[in-house]
Amino acid sequence: MTRRIAAMVTLAAVVFGTHAEVSAQRPIPIHIESDPPGATVYFNTVSPDNRIGVTPLRNVRVPRGNHTLIFQLDGHEDARVSAYIRRRRETFRATLEPFSVIDITAGNEAANGAAIRIDGQPVGNVPFRTNVEPGRHLVQVGREGYVTFNQWAELSGGQVLTMPVTLEEQAPSTGSLLVAADVSGAAVYVDGTPRGSTPTVLEGLTAGEHQIEIRPDGDQLETYRQTVRIIAGERLTINATLRPAPEQGGSLRIISNVQGAIISVDGEVVGEAPATATELAPGEHIVEARADGYQPTQQTVEVQAGRQRVISVELSAEEQEPGRIVINANVDGATVILDGEERGHVPVVVEEASAGTHAIVVRAEGYQEHRETCQVGPGQDCRVTAQLDPIGTPVRVEANVRGGEFIVDGEVMGPVPWEGTVPVGSHLIEVRADGYRPYTAQVALRPSSETRVFNVGLVGEDEMTPEERERAEMARRERHRQAVARSGATLPNDLAVLDMSLGWPHLFEFRLGIGIIDWLEAGIGLRTSFYRLTEFEGRVKAGFRPVRQVSLGGQIRIGGGLGPTRSGTLQECMDLADCDPTMDDRPEYSTNTFFFSLEGLFSLHFLNAGNFTMWAALDYHSDSWPWNEFDGDCRFAGGCVDGMDSPSEPGEQRIDSRQSLARFRLGGSLEFIVTRRWNLWFAFEGIVAGDTRRIFGDMWGFGHDDIQLYSRMGITYKFGYTEREEDFRPPPPEPRSTAETAPAEPAPAPAE
Repeated sequence: MTRRIAAMVTLAAVVFGTHAEVSAQRPIPIHIESDPPGATVYFNTVSPDNRIGVTPLRNVRVPRGNHTLIFQLDGHEDARVSAYIRRRRETFRATLEPFSVIDITAGNEAANGAAIRIDGQPVGNVPFRTNVEPGRHLVQVGREGYVTFNQWAELSGGQVLTMPVTLEEQAPSTGSLLVAADVSGAAVYVDGTPRGSTPTVLEGLTAGEHQIEIRPDGDQLETYRQTVRIIAGERLTINATLRPAPEQGGSLRIISNVQGAIISVDGEVVGEAPATATELAPGEHIVEARADGYQPTQQTVEVQAGRQRVISVELSAEEQEPGRIVINANVDGATVILDGEERGHVPVVVEEASAGTHAIVVRAEGYQEHRETCQVGPGQDCRVTAQLDPIGTPVRVEANVRGGEFIVDGEVMGPVPWEGTVPVGSHLIEVRADGYRPYTAQVALRPSSETRVFNVGLVGEDEMTPEERERAEMARRERHRQAVARSGATLPNDLAVLDMSLGWPHLFEFRLGIGIIDWLEAGIGLRTSFYRLTEFEGRVKAGFRPVRQVSLGGQIRIGGGLGPTRSGTLQECMDLADCDPTMDDRPEYSTNTFFFSLEGLFSLHFLNAGNFTMWAALDYHSDSWPWNEFDGDCRFAGGCVDGMDSPSEPGEQRIDSRQSLARFRLGGSLEFIVTRRWNLWFAFEGIVAGDTRRIFGDMWGFGHDDIQLYSRMGITYKFGYTEREEDFRPPPPEPRSTAETAPAEPAPAPAE
């Protein structure tokens, strides 16, 4: 059964797949147009079998899918259109660009049949007409013996350019030479090639210089040589007089008491002694000898034909001043020892040094000793510049990562691990690796045969070293200890505080604050006087510290409160149109408040001691207080009872509407840091502009209005992180490294 189902599924897939393939290849009608019309259209390739027709074509059937339509029209460039054929009667259109035409004709008889090149490619002979693409083209027409015709042509689409060509004959490029001599039959050579004998006319010589030789038979006459310049189209003449050959010359061998002396004969240098001069004419010749440090000398010598003569030239040494010794070094203060005697520090100059060989030693602390000998003589100085190499210390550098580079004083020494020699002295060493923070240390290396090992632990770019983590943690703890709740500065973002206070006009107040980010703090508060009013608030504070001792901030506070409620009196009910005195539906009156404050704060911080803060605030209040203006019994003595809404004394008014007012407030606080968790503070503020709040009248039953002076005393508890007593103890000092490696420059502590 399973096999039958599988066979049926396979058969269905084959049938439907074949149907889909046939559908994809089924032709559909489309429209094909061209600009200009009349173009022949081919399907995918240009061949008679793929020809579709001549535009415009309507409802021609072509298979679905991606295809290329090729358009051809005489006098125009072929156009190709990539067509994705999927919709019936879709229109495909091509624009054919017209060819430009160059028509080259003969302007004279010489131009007929001349070869033509267009853009360097041979295309035919004059006359000639061809299609070219629009643009700039170079036309060249030429034939042998004529000057090539060159012309640039700038053609636009469809333009026909007629170009008549005239060829001019080339000027001749050869000349001729008439060669004669006082001896007939002498062989004539041109540039070493025989060209007949004298007299003769040489035709077809190329323009330019040529070497002409006339060689007579026998040894009695000399060969005649002359260089001539042939001018195209002209004839030159040479009329040579052959001279008798000179007699056979003699030779002279010159030796000297100074090896390498420069020998000259008749003012012409022959070479260094011993030297030989050959082919000298018989007769007297002047021989001269010169050498550095010697006086020049000369003498006259008689030379005979066919014979060699040997002479000796004696040179006398010049009288010169004694030489001197000049010693310098690449290290300032290096000590010079000359022939075992200390001569001071470089530079050292010894005048009139004795002739001979001298031993020189140059020394400097921390550098290898330099030894050298030099020769001094009359007129010969000795100059020494000692290059002292530092004495190295064996060093091995290892790291916790591969692929790093070891750098000394800015010079890359090689990959880590690295082992080699570093000069003695103080150096700045670095280890760098991609993705890691560079390690930097100032080290002092001393001469030693023991290898100094530097084991470097590189830290990732986003990581901190243990020392940096310790410094950051200590800085965080210090910030927590210095944190205060009532200042222009915001709390650290990992710290929360709880304020608890007693004061006037609210008996108790509780506030919770927490740092959000470095410059933003948020908090909530609750304050109550139990019988009169209980208020809630939310606040947001932004602040910064331009210096550690000063902070500036701004704070927004918003909130409201609730107080006692009462039922309306009979008179109040009768005053209302919809109140039935006989029914128990007297109106209810409630106590509630709403407030909004903007505060600006300025603080002076005493760091670990505390701070002093002043503020200025603009307050808006909206209070509902449905009691008599001076009712104290309701709030303090006997509770709230009916009838207290009615005036009990002359001048009293019943309060039956909300009080909305704005006030300007100034205040200050002094806060002390007692321990790392506890602060103690005092605050005092007063209203400098604005009306009294009725809700604060007669708070304790003494018949007084809002006095507009408020004060509080409280404590602050800081929490929000785990800390131990030993966290605030400084870490023990680390032992000094035997490698005398100074620590790397520390990273700056995080800003408070």
